[in-house]
Amino acid sequence: MLSSPQFCRPNNPPNIQFRPPAVTPGGNALTVTAAGGGGKTVGRWLKDRREKKKEEVRAHNAQLHAAISVAGVAAAVAASAAATAATSGAGKDEQMAKTDMAVASAATLVAAQCVEAAEAMGAEREHLASVVNSAVNVRSAGDIMTLTAAAATGMFVVLYLIVINYVYHNG
Repeated sequence: MLSSPQFCRPNNPPNIQFRPPAVTPGGNALTVTAAGGGGKTVGRWLKDRREKKKEEVRAHNAQLHAAISVAGVAAAVAASAAATAATSGAGKDEQMAKTDMAVASAATLVAAQCVEAAEAMGAEREHLASVVNSAVNVRSAGDIMTLTAAAATGMFVVLYLIVINYVYHNG
């Protein structure tokens, strides 16, 4: 049971983070005073909210693209590992064949998790199926390198948007 005075409601400071902004008349336009201070006109406040929403949508789209790309890379690696396992089983070292099968199984598991993560983020099933199907049909190291470069670029864009957003909002 919590009976310590520090947990009592009167001793806790009010949480001003979630209070709506106060609107007061100021000059020719209404001024919005946020919880942290610093008045803005209502028009500027609305414009800032629209811009923030655009940034959020842009960041989500970048994250979704990166997740889909990573799922494609994982599917290509799984397909390559499965092909290697299939060829190593034909009269070669039994221990090596078992290792190849284990790697193929693990890669398939990772690919499935990547696909599920992309779906959870909102990727369309048809788009994911197309990306995975293309990735499974890779034929060369260059194809896998291209998929990897696309995924790395997508992840870089996500990181870039996070940094830019932080710098913009925190000076």
